[in-house]
Parts: sequence; structure tokens; C-alpha cells
Amino acid sequence: MRSLGFTIILALLAILTCGLSGWKWIAGNFDSLLGAPPIPVGNTIYTSFTPDQVKHIQVSQNGINAEFELTEKGWQTIMPWKDRMDPRAAVSLIKFTLGLRVEDYAKVDDIDARAAGLKEGNVSIRLEDQKQETLAKYRLGRRAPWLATVKDINEPVPTIFTQPRDANRKDYIYACTGDITAMFKDNLKYLRDHRPFYFNPVTLKKIRIRTQEGEFTLGRETPESPWRVIKPLDLPTDPKAMKSLLEGLYELQTAEVSDRSSVTLPANGAIEKSQQIALTPFGTETETILDTFPPETPDSRDVKAIVSDRPNTVFSIPYKPEPNLVSITDLPLTINDLRDSKISNLNIKSLTGILIQPSTSPEILISRAPKKTWVTTIQGETAEANEERLFTLLKAVTESRVLGFETDAATDFKPWGLDRPFLKLRFLGQENQGLQLAFGLSTKGEFFANREGSPTVTKVDPALIASIPVLPYEWRLARLWSIDKHALKAIARKVNNESPLTLLYEDSSETWTAIRDSENVTASLDVARANYMLKELEGLKVTRWLSPNDDTATKALLNPSLVIKIFENETDEFDDVVGQSTREAFFAPQGTNPNPAYYYGRLGSEKNPFLLDRETYQKIAIELFLKE
Repeated sequence: MRSLGFTIILALLAILTCGLSGWKWIAGNFDSLLGAPPIPVGNTIYTSFTPDQVKHIQVSQNGINAEFELTEKGWQTIMPWKDRMDPRAAVSLIKFTLGLRVEDYAKVDDIDARAAGLKEGNVSIRLEDQKQETLAKYRLGRRAPWLATVKDINEPVPTIFTQPRDANRKDYIYACTGDITAMFKDNLKYLRDHRPFYFNPVTLKKIRIRTQEGEFTLGRETPESPWRVIKPLDLPTDPKAMKSLLEGLYELQTAEVSDRSSVTLPANGAIEKSQQIALTPFGTETETILDTFPPETPDSRDVKAIVSDRPNTVFSIPYKPEPNLVSITDLPLTINDLRDSKISNLNIKSLTGILIQPSTSPEILISRAPKKTWVTTIQGETAEANEERLFTLLKAVTESRVLGFETDAATDFKPWGLDRPFLKLRFLGQENQGLQLAFGLSTKGEFFANREGSPTVTKVDPALIASIPVLPYEWRLARLWSIDKHALKAIARKVNNESPLTLLYEDSSETWTAIRDSENVTASLDVARANYMLKELEGLKVTRWLSPNDDTATKALLNPSLVIKIFENETDEFDDVVGQSTREAFFAPQGTNPNPAYYYGRLGSEKNPFLLDRETYQKIAIELFLKE
């Protein structure tokens, strides 16, 4: 018969076994009792949660404890200050935690924790879920001596000593990939958001700006609508300037963040003199207002600022340009900085006509019927329009930008010479849509423009005025001539001081015969180059027609560098040859440069010379003979 004591011992062992089984059943293993085994090299420490589960973050270092909470307004700091946490820091911290990949490990007893930087007071991190239950808890030490290789990263990455502090995981110290300890320097101040504004540019509805020059508001009806100035005037904005403003406001970052209680803000009515930027998103009328105070001295590099949704915080924002930072002076903060500065916003596709009205020469009407070419009508005569000049004109009035805005409330246009404009441009569109621009010249010799019906006067670049073709000859067709290869008989050419060359052409066989000084030199002719020259000559176009009174061109053409003469057969209605026509063109360099950008030209005895670009000239003056 067994003794009572032995029976009691058996009962206690049974209870202990049941308890162990219960622990194992609850935890899935015996880790809670015996400790978890080390995490294998190559595995991450934390795998049981996702980024969206993290709702609370605790960070401590050297006696400073910080707590952060994810709210409807984003990550907020609970302590040691009441302010917004930098959301980029929160994202980095969570991603870093989930990316802690083991490169090596050792038991706690086998490594000097102090040497590894894991002494008390070093960085401790804790992530919690909505119920504030622990998701991850660990301590960071110094960098480990090893470098790790990470996929898709070319350079080796550092490793850092990491000690999990979760229950049952305290027995090992790991060397893990990554290092974010720089984020926790200077009493954790980098966890505080150094950007005054935190917004999504897509959801912004209004931007109100107040400066010493006045106040105005930018707005848009939907996230897809273009931004406009809506107060005090209704004006289109420049998309590039708006992009610069939105990016600048988003990237605006303070040099220093301070508690309101520790800073003395400027007094003596400085708040009334402050520069103010207010943002309003869709779905609300509540503004987030940034007040920037005047600089304390003319040499101040920073200015103090406060923002309405962070009442406990004062910012020191760069006032003058700083490397890698957006300063207040970098931001476009005036109407004239942000408004569309293009001369016009023509819808070229709907354009049906352009009326050019110079004050000292005939009107020029450029028009077209649907699916037809552009034509000019000048003093009752109609001709095909020079489309190169048309392109130049449209490019000038759609891409040129004003030099400045003189006024938006003009009633007397005389100071700008717009009471008697020297030029008017009227653009005619479909469905009777139209736009008229008037150009004036002030007594100081400056050029100004006004859109008909608008009180706005703008200063314009003289180069814009020079680019507008206002004389009839400028609209002459750019094509100098058209050569019919089937009718071509010969091309005579003289280049500089070379002997004249005659190239006889046989269309049926597409062959050339070269004659120079009464000698047949066909054997030396480079046929490919001769064909290349002919192709360019067939539809030769001038760059620009010049005035018949251009004395410089006339003088240059007295000593031409290139003379080309075209001989063609003339045929009757039955295609029989009835005669021969001849056309001759002269070319001379513009200026004394041996390789000028342009060459003067003249067709026969025509009164108007022209300009030809260097590239085209070189094609028709190409060396035609093979070098021995």
C-alpha cells in the first residue's frame, strides 16, 4: 500500500503537468515558461502585426519619455509636448521595426550590453495597437561592426545591436539591419514635426495670402479644376507658379521648433504686420493659418511664425534662401507672382482668322476656310500665307510672358501710349469668339499691351514686338521656287572663286553630266551629293523675307558667295517642249563671320531680298566632287 505522502507528490506533479499544458495551449508553445528560441539569421524579429495596427508609439532616451498617438488629425504627441509628431518619423519608425532582419545573435550573458550600447537610458521603443497592447518592444544600441546586404540596395547597409524587451524574448541580443538612431538625437526633437503645414495638395480648396502689398485668395471649384485668383479679381493663374507655391508650402520646414511658453513673440502690433498664409481643404471652411512675423533685423536669417492648429508651438522659419531648405522669400506670394503672365490664352484649334492692324502700314488679314490652307488678304489681293511666319506669330502671342503688370484698374491709357496704339491684333475664333490686343509705346520708349475690354495694362518685351510680322512682304510664301525634275535641264553653279560649273540633267535616266571650263568632269562628280543638292533646291524655302530697302543685304549681294541658275523646259498642254525658262538666285554671307548664322539672298532682279539659314545654305553649296 502506497503512503499518503507519495500520493500527494503524484497529485502535485499532475497539477503541474496540466498547468504546463495550459500554458502551451494558450501561447502555442512553452515560450512563456521557458523563453523563446533565438530568431534565425535572415528572419525578421517582428512578423505578427502590420503597419496599420500601430496606433500608439512610445520612445524613451536618457530619461526623456515621449508618447505619440494616431488621431483623426494624424500622429500627435501626448508628451513631453503637445504638438504634431512628424508623420514621416512615425512611418520610418514602424517600417524600421518591421524590417529588423537578424544578421547575427548571441545570448545576453555572452555579450557586454554596455559595450553594445544597450545600457539603461539608451533608445527604447514600444509600439502598441488600438487597445494599447504591445506589438513590439525593444532597445537600440550602437552600430554593430558588420555590414549587411539588402536586395535592391547597391551599397551595404549598417547593422545595429537590438535587444527585444517583449515578454519571453529578453534572452538574446541581435545585430539587425538598419540604423535610425539619428532620429532620436537632441532630446527627441526630430520626432516633432518641423513643417508648419501638413496637408494633401490634392484636397486644397482655397489659399488666402496676406502680405504688405495686400490680400488675395486663390481657389478652385473641384480638385480637378485649375487654380484661379478669385479675390479681389478673377484671374487665371500660372500652373508653374502654382506648382511652385504648393510644393514650397508642403516642403516649408522650420529651422527650430519651440514651445510657445518659452518664446517671446514680437509685440507692438506685429501680428497686424505679419505675413499670413491660410489653407482651406474641401469639405470645411476652417482655415489653417500661418502667421509669419517681420524679421527682427534686416540681417535676420529666420523669422518667428505660429500656426493656428498648433497653438503651443513657435517656428523659426528661414527668411532668406538657405541650401536645401525652402525660405519665405522662395515662395511666390503676390498676385503678380501667381497670375498667368502669358500674353494670351488663345485656342489655336478654333482660330479662323487674324487681323493685323499696324498704324503706319496696310491691314493684313490671315484667314482660312475649314480644312483649307491659310491665306493673306492685303489691299484686296489674296495669296497663300507664309505658315512659318504664322507659326512665329502664334508662338509669340501664346508663349511670351509679360515683363510686369502695370495696373489692373486703368481708366486713362495715355501714360502707356495705349490711347493711340501703334498696333492691334484681333484674333477671330469659331462662334464669333474673339480677342483683341493693343500695343502702345510710352514716352520712355517702353512697350505695353492691353486686352480689349480689360483695365489691365502689362509691360511687354521689345523682342515680342519685333517677332510680330506687320509688313505685307513678311507674309510672302516662304517657298522661293518649285523645281520640276521632269522639266529640269541643267543647274549652273558658282561657289566663291571657283570656276563656274554646269550640271546637265537627264530625267529619264536620272543621270548628271558635269562641265567645267568646257571640260567634261563627270567622272569626278559625286552623284549622291548632286542628288542631295537637287533635293534641297526643289522646294527651297527662305527663312525670312526682308525689306526692299535693306541696304546691308543689297550691298552684300553685290559680291555673292554662291550663284545658282536653274534651266527648265517649258511645255504646252500636250506636254511638248515649247521653250526654256531660267531662274537665278544670289547668296552672300551676313556679316564678316566666315561661318555666319544666316546668308542674304535674292531671286533674280526681285526687289525683296531674303535670309537663308546656314544649314540650308551649306546643303546647296555642298562640295560636289570626289577628292583625289
